[in-house]
Amino acid sequence: MKKLVLFILVIFPVLVFAQAPKKANTIIIVTSDSDDVAFKKMGRIFINEGFEMQTLDKDFYMLVTKIKNYNYGMMGAGKIGIKLTAQIDIQDEESMITVTGKVISSQISSYTDESFDSNAITIENVGGKSSISGASWRIMNEIAQKYNDGKISYFVKQ
Repeated sequence: MKKLVLFILVIFPVLVFAQAPKKANTIIIVTSDSDDVAFKKMGRIFINEGFEMQTLDKDFYMLVTKIKNYNYGMMGAGKIGIKLTAQIDIQDEESMITVTGKVISSQISSYTDESFDSNAITIENVGGKSSISGASWRIMNEIAQKYNDGKISYFVKQ
């Protein structure tokens, strides 16, 4: 009986939180890389994924991409614009990279670079894979997964 309780307390939470919970809107990558290395690696990942950089703030270790347009849904008929942010912080001698994003559908709303942030919604793990939310979450998650030597966790932040 003690072994069953131990299994439930130790193993079960690992299985439950190995995937992103519904409504997760923040991905945290923990790595032993220094903040400088994490900053450069994350920037390189964004660039390799076709993003242009809007902000590269080395003082606060923040990267913000410009809007990148994607096709999604059935036969790529839908169009979305995605903007991602990565913030690197040091905690207990490890770098924590917090990845968040915003998305807007170009079919629902026309936008400019200036109006994007006020009209876009936060990317979160909701909806089907072919929905705006599902497609944007999948893209953000796949980009975060490209960070080598990091452990990924998912959170719902207000």
